[in-house]
Amino acid sequence: MGKKYELIRDDWNRYKVKALKDFTLITGEQINKGDLGGIIESEDCLSQEGLCWVKDYTYVKGSVSGNAVVKDRGYVDANAIVTENAVVQAYQQISYGTVTTDLLGTKDWTAALYAEFGIRPENGKIILYKKVWSTDNPNVFKSVHDRKFIYEIGKEAIETDVDENVMNKCTTGLHFTTLEFIGFQGRNIILECEVDVKDILTVQFSKVRARKCKVIRVYKEEEI
Repeated sequence: MGKKYELIRDDWNRYKVKALKDFTLITGEQINKGDLGGIIESEDCLSQEGLCWVKDYTYVKGSVSGNAVVKDRGYVDANAIVTENAVVQAYQQISYGTVTTDLLGTKDWTAALYAEFGIRPENGKIILYKKVWSTDNPNVFKSVHDRKFIYEIGKEAIETDVDENVMNKCTTGLHFTTLEFIGFQGRNIILECEVDVKDILTVQFSKVRARKCKVIRVYKEEEI
């Protein structure tokens, strides 16, 4: 059937894909001969078979095959596989395992947590971390972004004004991440929090946005 794409060098000497024929993605988007797609490390990262494609501002180091689509600002790391009818979109960063479906579209947060962070919930809950500011009370902390929003050790923190759109990352809701991405520079306090999977709004860009959490304790850097 011939090749579906060829590689061309961009201004930064990276490989971009260029379509060699017309075809339609499983998302309904049309790819025309001559269209430029996303960036890949090598031809090993994108199969010449099936309807798989990388487009927009994507960067792929791992394997994309089948009918999978990587779009928007999606990222696929070297050890990850995106295949079958997977859709990686928005700011998803797929770093672990094999993705075969549209994790954001189906709101499969258990699979999304593993794909982004390599972690799995226990009893429907996950431990994550966030930076806050201290107060005069050693058990009470203020949000970095809204000083009126309070986190208190042993209690739930609930945000009532949340953005329900799973495609949006930096918007209303409570934001968490893992210790791998938290960063310990600065004067912020790091809280260890328990998040119920059912309260998650989205998982992307190495962050989890949720409606609420239970504040467990202050995390100490020396515990690493």
